Amino acid sequence: MSDKKPVEVAVTAEAAKPDAAKPVAAKPVAAKASKPSKPSKPSKPSKLDETKAKNKKALADALVKAQAVKIAKPPSPAPAEKVKADKPAKAKKPKLVRHSFSMPDVEYAQLATLKKRISSLGGNVKRSELVRAGLALLSVLDNKELTTVMARVDRIKTGRPAKKG
Repeated sequence: MSDKKPVEVAVTAEAAKPDAAKPVAAKPVAAKASKPSKPSKPSKPSKLDETKAKNKKALADALVKAQAVKIAKPPSPAPAEKVKADKPAKAKKPKLVRHSFSMPDVEYAQLATLKKRISSLGGNVKRSELVRAGLALLSVLDNKELTTVMARVDRIKTGRPAKKG
C-alpha cells in the first residue's frame, strides 16, 4: 500500500475545449488535514442571562401594550350651516369636568416624580395629563389584568378630613 494521497486535478475552461493548443498542467489542491473536533455542548444559560431574557420579553410586551393604547378623540363638532367665507369656523373644545378626589401623600408624590422623569426626557406634562394617561392605560387592560391592578390599590376613606380644633 502506498502512503501517498490521491492528487486532485483542477481543469480550466481552456483545457475543456478540444481544440486547445496549450498543454494542461495538473495543479494539486491542498487537502486540509483537520482533526475531528469534539462537538461543543450547548452551554446552559446562566441565571443572569435568563433574567435578562425575561426582562426583555416583559419590556417587549409592555411596549406592545403601550403602543396599542388609543386615546379616543373628542367628537368632532357638527358643521355649521352658514359659514362666512372670510372667517374660518372655530372648532368647539370638549367640555371639561372639574372634580376633586383624595389620594395618599405617597401616590401624590409619585406624580411629581413622574413629572421630573418626563422633563428629564425632554417632555413637559401636567398632573392632570398623568392621571388621564393612567386612565388610558387602564382602559386597554383585559378584565383579569384590570382586576389584578385594582386589587393592589388601597381603599381610602372618601370625603374631606374632619376639621381639627
